[in-house]
Amino acid sequence: MPVLEANLNNFNDEYDVIALAHSDINSTNSWVRNNLKNILTIGISTQEIRDKYKVIGQPITIILNEKGEIIFREYGYIPVTDF
Repeated sequence: MPVLEANLNNFNDEYDVIALAHSDINSTNSWVRNNLKNILTIGISTQEIRDKYKVIGQPITIILNEKGEIIFREYGYIPVTDF
């Protein structure tokens, strides 16, 4: 999250960035509101999402194309320069 947070403005120019939280929605939304000033869209992970995109651990970065097809997947930390 710190790397994403520091570079979010650059990503938002080219990508729709959505973070999926695995915790309580209220505390997650509160943290985003207080720390990211609503520049990141937060969704709550569901079993259906985890199954569809094969989310088996955190953190995971998945990049989808316009059709919702996975074009990049990486588990763990990735440097921002990989984009």
